[in-house]
Amino acid sequence: MNAVVVRRLGGEDWRTWRRLRLAALADAPAIFHGDPEEERAYDEARWRAWTEDGVKVAAFDADVPVGVAAGRTSADRTGVVELFGMWVRPEARGGRIAERLALEVVAWARETGRSLVELWVVGGNDSAERVYRRLGFERTGAYEVHPHDPGLRKFVMTRGTRTHR
Repeated sequence: MNAVVVRRLGGEDWRTWRRLRLAALADAPAIFHGDPEEERAYDEARWRAWTEDGVKVAAFDADVPVGVAAGRTSADRTGVVELFGMWVRPEARGGRIAERLALEVVAWARETGRSLVELWVVGGNDSAERVYRRLGFERTGAYEVHPHDPGLRKFVMTRGTRTHR
């Protein structure tokens, strides 16, 4: 693997966001929310708007996109950024790409004046939870039943943006 570059995406990168998002949905449909057929049908304007909403971060290995993460804010959750859509291509896993993507979302949260980053992790996704714990995220005790599988729970994990890493 070459040196992986992590960078934030802008509206002009909508094709990269689309490609990675659809690949994540295809690879791990139980983890991600979304309907692949519905999202595949989105037009360019919708993908551009989604790319520009919050922050989208991608990892590139020799200009090939190999991972993605996203962050968004909510008007009713002052000071909080939600980290979501974290995914790394299976062949690129194990190289700390996920950590770099998550930390870039944390940096964006800090830059935009937010003090807390939260995420949802599906119960049983132990590798993802280990990544988040290494980065200082902790379970809050809050959870929801997964909307697509009533047998699964999604747990909230949080960390401050000032936590040193």
